[in-house]
Amino acid sequence: MIKSVIFDMDGLLLDTERLSLSCWNLALREAGLPYVEQLILDSRGTSAKDMQARFCAYYGDALTDFEAIYRRKYEISNEVIALEGPHLKVGVLTLLSWLRDHGYTMALATSTDRPRASRLLKSVGIYGYFDQYLYGDMVTHCKPAPDIFLKAAEILDRSPQECLVVEDSPNGIRAAHAAGAKPAMVWDLTRPDEELRGMLYAACSTLLDLIPLLRADRADG
Repeated sequence: MIKSVIFDMDGLLLDTERLSLSCWNLALREAGLPYVEQLILDSRGTSAKDMQARFCAYYGDALTDFEAIYRRKYEISNEVIALEGPHLKVGVLTLLSWLRDHGYTMALATSTDRPRASRLLKSVGIYGYFDQYLYGDMVTHCKPAPDIFLKAAEILDRSPQECLVVEDSPNGIRAAHAAGAKPAMVWDLTRPDEELRGMLYAACSTLLDLIPLLRADRADG
């Protein structure tokens, strides 16, 4: 039976992935490089080091300063968020409240660094819902490696099999599956393909779809 729920952040709780794509578009074009959306999509959930390796492999010698582009992307993103704020995805507050009321423990497990993630969560008022927080700088290997979800299960005092991991990105689903947890994909920019469908415990269109799923799991348990 599922006893704990582990959440990703960007693209799942916060509607930040489309903003991220736009900011990458601007930062890359300012640097004189073509914007390749699939390259960004394939890099979601990974570390900056892994993203740099992917960019270097794609752009080759044309990429002269990845770190400058990376910083510029976040500068643009921060400017937009400062003016407009991040936006919650549909069903976030309803689901988090339901989980809390029904005795589930919750963890946040994001590849985003601690200062930025904490600031975003506090700005939308959901920071206090989680029992544990894990950030990309707390593990050696980021998604698609299972490290962050294994650590989340450990600090929640659960086996991975007792944890529902909720993700929107393919790399997140791969990480949850490798950890032995139950991966649920709430798609945002990417719908599950044949590879991902073989890994999924559930596929959902919004976070609200998880409530009947968990009710059924509790009834079966």
